[in-house]
Amino acid sequence: MGLQWHRLQWSCIFLIIFFMISCSLQAVKKPEGEKEFSQEIPRLERLAREDPKKSVRAESYLQLAYLYLDFRNPQLNYTRALREMENYLSLTPDQAQTDDFQNWFAVLKEVDKLQTNLEKTQKANKSLRDEVTDSQKVNKSLRDEVTDLKETIEKLKALDRLIEERRNLTK
Repeated sequence: MGLQWHRLQWSCIFLIIFFMISCSLQAVKKPEGEKEFSQEIPRLERLAREDPKKSVRAESYLQLAYLYLDFRNPQLNYTRALREMENYLSLTPDQAQTDDFQNWFAVLKEVDKLQTNLEKTQKANKSLRDEVTDSQKVNKSLRDEVTDLKETIEKLKALDRLIEERRNLTK
């Protein structure tokens, strides 16, 4: 009886552990479709804002950051991922951060710098394009003015010839 009771206890323990692991694996399941991402992101944002536990808020920020980086996410957002990682950093001690996190954080900082530089370059290009367009308009008006002046000169030459001919006739 004692040996059977002992086996029954261990079997129950293993079943409980098995069910706990299977439930926890389902809870960690990553979203795959656009609908799942659009549901998971607001849930994590709400947890990050409202949960009283600092560790839960920090983990929510980190999961949000990784969701914004996920290649399956149809709305990738590197700037937002960086912001969520910065929120995570503000809530966690330095020793709790993994090398993987540090690598992603460094890459996202560089991406943010490049994006900022790209935006500045695009603004500069737009202003140069506007200047070129303005210059082209000025050039066109100057060409038109030169054409008008040439026509006026031709008319004055014709008039001068006419006056010269009349003067020769009257002599």
